[in-house]
Amino acid sequence: MHLTRMNIDLSQPAPRVRTLEEAQALIDALWALAQTQARRLEEQARQIEQQARQIDVLNQRIAALEERLGTNSRNSSAPPSTDPHRRPSKQLSTGKKRGAQPGHPGKARTLLPSDQVTHAHDCRPGACPACGGAVRITGLCARHQVIDLPPMKAMVTEYRLFAGSCRCCGQVCEASLPPGVSSRVTGPRPLAAIGALTCVYHLSKRQTQGLLADLFGIDLSVGAISEGEAEIGDALGGIVTDAHAYVQSAAVVHADETGHKECGARHWLWLVATRCVAVFLAAATRSAQAARAALGEGFAGILVSDRYAAYAWVEAQRRQLCWAHLLRDFTKMAERSGDSGRSGDELLACTRHMFACWHRVRDGTLSRKVFGYEMPFLRHRIETLLQEGADCRHPQTARTCRHILKQRHALWTFLDTPGVEPTNNHAERTLRSFVIWRKISFGTQSTRGSRYVERIMTVAGSCKLQGRNILDFLTQAIQARWGHGNAPSLVPA
Repeated sequence: MHLTRMNIDLSQPAPRVRTLEEAQALIDALWALAQTQARRLEEQARQIEQQARQIDVLNQRIAALEERLGTNSRNSSAPPSTDPHRRPSKQLSTGKKRGAQPGHPGKARTLLPSDQVTHAHDCRPGACPACGGAVRITGLCARHQVIDLPPMKAMVTEYRLFAGSCRCCGQVCEASLPPGVSSRVTGPRPLAAIGALTCVYHLSKRQTQGLLADLFGIDLSVGAISEGEAEIGDALGGIVTDAHAYVQSAAVVHADETGHKECGARHWLWLVATRCVAVFLAAATRSAQAARAALGEGFAGILVSDRYAAYAWVEAQRRQLCWAHLLRDFTKMAERSGDSGRSGDELLACTRHMFACWHRVRDGTLSRKVFGYEMPFLRHRIETLLQEGADCRHPQTARTCRHILKQRHALWTFLDTPGVEPTNNHAERTLRSFVIWRKISFGTQSTRGSRYVERIMTVAGSCKLQGRNILDFLTQAIQARWGHGNAPSLVPA
């Protein structure tokens, strides 16, 4: 027979045993082969199990990368400016010409009232073009107004300070500047213009320097503009402090925060706002301590914010979570597969239905009473879907749903509390002006610069909410600092 203890020659015919020894040798060879095959199968099973684990890890990594690649402003807190550029979809031509269509009501500039007309010039017809005779005026046929700018030139006032000696004792006496006149070369309105240009209109110091020179003939150095900003910041210190105290005692406060750079280091700018006052505060951290400093240790109002953990010290019964943020979370869940995607789709549908009803309540087309009847059922459905999401196998979805359910009482404050909105859009819109400024200026270079930014942004944001002229406000504040008149206030009467 062509066999050994460790191998069988399968190319030969099956062996025929003739003795017990040959039979035992065949059994030993087959047993050894079976053991070898068993070890190979065990090794293959281990390799298959290891490869399956690797495939699971790689699949999870691929899903995470695809999810990260698909992250945009619709399904996360990323700003729209970070969205990847997409080609606009090709729309089918309607065959209509560009511009207003036939039947569209036209719009034209209305004439200003007579008391706002600076100069009036009467235009009378000359001789009759037909016969050359004199024309008798019978009435006014048309009015045409032209708006122009006068030649702008800065007013320069020179204060001549005289000195003299006392007739009695001979003491030398020198005159001093009148009250309300600063030792600076710039008056209150140029300083106010500097504040408005660098904050509201987002101009750099050099652009502000050029505009003042081109429009008004005022020649200032960049250093003088920087010192002017410091002067403005000092004039606004007490005004901003009073505004901050007002916001901390308000019944409903919106809060948000965004990144800020000071001397190249990462800092944060916090916003706490009511409907008419917005206060900006620069801080070195994004911690709960900074949130307490912004809202006040004794804050007793209702806080409208996102789910950021720094606000967790405020009781859930006195909070309203932003549903616009939740809508993005649900969109992210819906883009996943399996149970997560199904739960996300239903949560999106319920949330959009809630927003549709709320918009009708806000517009006055749906009564609060009817809205109150419908919301308990929708509320129960949303919380049930969140519980299903918390129990699903997708770790990110489960974690998000569990975190939202822990704060479920903060989801529905807007239902029975007047003045509370379901979103934090008010704070995000107010914060946008600073974000634009930050992208242009690349932050501040000193603590003094950060103090100026938070104060001028507070005044600019609050004046916009109140419909006030920031140039007039800043001028009055600077004059009050120099001893002329009373300082204005951002606190509503």
